[in-house]
Amino acid sequence: MISVILVNYHSARLAINAVASVIDQTDIEKPEIIVVDNSTAESEHALMKTHLPDAVTYLINQHNAGFARACNQAFACANGELILLLNPDARLLPNALSLLSDYLKKHPDAGAVGPRAYWDDDRRYLMPPSTFPSVAGLYKEAISRLHPYLADYSSLDFRKKALRFWTCTAPIAVAALSGGHVLLRRDAVIQSGGLFDERFFMYWEDSDLMHRLKKTGYRLYMEPNAGCVHYYEHAPAKDKRIAQGWPAYRQKHFAHTKSFRLVNWLGQHLPSAAAADIEPLSCHDDKLIVPVPAGLRNGWLLEIGTRPQLLPAIGLFGNGPTVEVSTLLFKRLREKTYYARLSAPNSRPDLVYYWQWQGYSTEAH
Repeated sequence: MISVILVNYHSARLAINAVASVIDQTDIEKPEIIVVDNSTAESEHALMKTHLPDAVTYLINQHNAGFARACNQAFACANGELILLLNPDARLLPNALSLLSDYLKKHPDAGAVGPRAYWDDDRRYLMPPSTFPSVAGLYKEAISRLHPYLADYSSLDFRKKALRFWTCTAPIAVAALSGGHVLLRRDAVIQSGGLFDERFFMYWEDSDLMHRLKKTGYRLYMEPNAGCVHYYEHAPAKDKRIAQGWPAYRQKHFAHTKSFRLVNWLGQHLPSAAAADIEPLSCHDDKLIVPVPAGLRNGWLLEIGTRPQLLPAIGLFGNGPTVEVSTLLFKRLREKTYYARLSAPNSRPDLVYYWQWQGYSTEAH
């Protein structure tokens, strides 16, 4: 049996669609669905009660208990041997759940498996592979600040992994999986110390779980034939939450090691990473139009991210003289500077073009 856990926080309409995408799954035993609502508005509760099927277990918290704690509430009453975590702003594509569950059943070394995630309903934009913090990775990030060549190397090294992640046709082992759309083996979760550490209110709780699963001896996989759409939006508030959770993660996993103390010192004393020559873009009609140089029109890769090094980045493969990011997608990138890189779709491109633009401002509209 599969138990599905979903946490809502003022996203009722999205959450209802996410639940519907689970109910619509075929070729699989009817899953148990548990929704925990951290919303504080009665209108959210009323909408959920009206539209959620009677078979869904619906739990309402009196205050925002945080994502980790809410997931643990649901996990405590879940009966499935497999546990699907699904964000309210995500939806499963047809047959995704059966493909994911089949993979876990056939591969006992797998503690978790995730689908290929898309940013849009047309499934053209690919969400990046999840990153997994490590002392080695933090060291590479720190020394990449010493010279533009090192910064480029670090960026293209991640791009190489992303290309494999985006183009593979069979399941691959990955470093980490997003807690927003992942199927977990219950026994593996219990052996690794439980679902989520409640020190993490929101963000880093899934990285911590992946760390523990791997430490216990389990592997993590991505099944590209299973898909989901993640209607990801970025705003400065998310950056703030991520920054707030990092000290707890750092203290738990790294602070006791001598190597991390060196990396931490480097991070505090080295200058910011050198950025490539970046051309500013003007956005018209709340959409992004990027010109494609003649040498790339037969085939290109556009990467979009929040950092100049595009670590991580959303990917779009295409061809032709222009790239257009629709108004719908443009509005999901809000109120900060964003970056784009256009190049041939290979790991070491010769022609590389960079742009930056200011994200959508809700105040200006």
